[in-house]
Amino acid sequence: MSAIYLCAEEDWESKSYWDFHPVHMGGNGLWNGSADLSDEPGDLVFNKENAYLYMLLPISRESYFIPRIEWNTFKMDWNQNPRFKETRFKYVQYALTFYTTGVEKWRWILRADYNMNQKHTAMEYGLFSALAWGAYELNEQWHYHVGFLGYTGLRGGWVYPVIGLDYALNKAWRFQAIFPIDYSIQYSIGERWRLSLKARPLKERFRVGPEEPRPRSIFNYSSIGTEFNVHYEQFLRIEIEAFAGYNWGGTLYIKDHNGKNALYTNFGGAPYGGASLNFGF
Repeated sequence: MSAIYLCAEEDWESKSYWDFHPVHMGGNGLWNGSADLSDEPGDLVFNKENAYLYMLLPISRESYFIPRIEWNTFKMDWNQNPRFKETRFKYVQYALTFYTTGVEKWRWILRADYNMNQKHTAMEYGLFSALAWGAYELNEQWHYHVGFLGYTGLRGGWVYPVIGLDYALNKAWRFQAIFPIDYSIQYSIGERWRLSLKARPLKERFRVGPEEPRPRSIFNYSSIGTEFNVHYEQFLRIEIEAFAGYNWGGTLYIKDHNGKNALYTNFGGAPYGGASLNFGF
């Protein structure tokens, strides 16, 4: 949503709504190499792709609603998985975001999401998540960030605080440390190009189908990677991103349909890469 942050800086008096290209569509892909499991036999591959469509619906010069629909597919393939055989998973995500700079010195993002299994639409397959994220301008260089991020569903849930700082050394350099969302060092080349070193959290939670050996099992994949990222943007028109890095490993657990009898294992590191495209029209 980096382009959305800049909307309030534009001169709405001299432009029509459609000059801001309010309809956006795009997609992302991320592909990891094979990672060894430390506690169980076999290795693990995780990849993810998605496509999305959203629209900017202004309430005022400072505030917007942003409805969004997203189709996701990911591969979580443990080649000696003792609990289930399925490796390709799909879900549709419905989201509504409220964005505002209407409170002096604050920028707020409020978002609610619902993930629905593409094959199984019962509520036991759904996952609800929410975000409240505020950034307060201390001065032209410093902002602090507060809020929360959490989910509930699939026999589990958690809430994390959002807390951190960002610092702009000058027009070119920006440093961000915002738990658990954004950790990055950014260097801007002119108005359209940006190079970054950043951390990328990777997390999925899903329930398998009723036909598996352990029917309706729930699994959770969690890791973090470090990457070099190249980003190009024309304001509210097009964004292109490419990245490559190393996934430092993490944890995988599988539970039964009631969220009990867990199998926990750790997996090691592997290289990864990916790309994204966002186009406004």
